[in-house]
Amino acid sequence: MKKSLIALAVLAASGAAMAQSSVTLFGIVDLGVRNVKQGGQSLWGMSKDGINSSRLGFRGVEDLGGGMRAGFWLEGALTSDTGDGRTTGAALDFQRRSTVSVMGGFGEIRLGRDYTPTFWNHTVFDPFGTNGVGSSVNTYGGAVTGATVVRSNNTIGYFLPGNLGGIYGQAMIGLKETKAANSASDYAGFRVGYQQGPLNVALAYGQEGTATATGSNPKRWNLGGSYNLGVANLIGQYTRATAPGSLKLNHWMLAATAPVGPGLLKASYTRSDYNGSNDANQIALGYEYNLSKRTALYTTYSRIANKGGAAFSVGAFAGQPATAPGGKSTGFEAGLRHSF
Repeated sequence: MKKSLIALAVLAASGAAMAQSSVTLFGIVDLGVRNVKQGGQSLWGMSKDGINSSRLGFRGVEDLGGGMRAGFWLEGALTSDTGDGRTTGAALDFQRRSTVSVMGGFGEIRLGRDYTPTFWNHTVFDPFGTNGVGSSVNTYGGAVTGATVVRSNNTIGYFLPGNLGGIYGQAMIGLKETKAANSASDYAGFRVGYQQGPLNVALAYGQEGTATATGSNPKRWNLGGSYNLGVANLIGQYTRATAPGSLKLNHWMLAATAPVGPGLLKASYTRSDYNGSNDANQIALGYEYNLSKRTALYTTYSRIANKGGAAFSVGAFAGQPATAPGGKSTGFEAGLRHSF
């Protein structure tokens, strides 16, 4: 259960009143056991983020009157299997998201470190999201993808209001703030979609102004959609990524989910084609059993078959041999996810 805390009535510095303000503490802890077979080795270990990314965050909103609100969002990653603040073992930071915004009938203007528009189709239109051994992004990578696949620093974003008859969208610009060749900013992109009844479809485009290891100005666009038949939800997505002098990527996924008992059965097939010679196919099957609205047991199996020089992995442990070019990688995990 989300724990809402009443904000301080008086600012210590100025003594100004904060009327109708609130701050919420929230988070997710997701831990499991994973087995990965690749490079001639089978290894068992504790895994995290099997179906959701473990996190701890604070978000708040203040009513400004006249239909306007101000808000903030600070969210950091947790390495729950060891208790570290994040995957590097450093203290907790807020690199998952760190934004401040103003909202009203016009929509939302948001500033800070945030998810890029082109990221959303990857996670929204994938039954495994961007987590675990079943995620379609297991075969999405390489220099062609650039530095802002998931998030961009120093962004200015705009979101459409939610009363446009099912139409939604956002636009974002990331300010580079450096003369260096590469930056985790320097992004420009947009996403526009339509959701009404059982149908949800969205198109996104993004471009970086910085160089990658083998090219410059990586561009990517993706299209995702789903249609809920009741007995099953059909899902698909397609991504095209290019960079001059670099690999060209065609990445697509077909998937479905179906309610079974108190849980959800999930299945997907993903194919990645890098210039027609370095390819990878992934199949994934999973089940998520809901113990409550906040707690779930889950299990997932996946298998990647690489071709040519491709060597993608379902998610090996540190020190485990890498997948050989053209080799296979298989994964199994079972775990528990709790949100609060």
